[in-house]
Amino acid sequence: MTRLAPLTALAIVALLSPGAEAQEVSQVELEAFVEQVKSCWTIAPADIGSGRSVKLRVALALDGAVTDASVIDPDKSEAAQRLATGAIRAVERCAPYSFSAESYDVWKTLEVDLQP
Repeated sequence: MTRLAPLTALAIVALLSPGAEAQEVSQVELEAFVEQVKSCWTIAPADIGSGRSVKLRVALALDGAVTDASVIDPDKSEAAQRLATGAIRAVERCAPYSFSAESYDVWKTLEVDLQP
């Protein structure tokens, strides 16, 4: 296994409760989240540059702890499952995350598409 070097967050979207104004996580917060996940994500050399991505739904508590992390539309192949398992493990291992408490409604549930 090799430590992930170029982690790319393709997209990150906050899922808001009905009626809430659409807002996005700030670029600074997004970069901090990605860097934190990157520091904990170990992937197999064969998965680097594979073109695969992992779309995760991550639920966070106000203190930045992960309350749930799951794959959205999982690919059933062994390689995709291995990549997804590693990404979830990294998200959980690197918690807690630091976001602005004032914008909790924006980042309490995130969808993030990660590609090694």
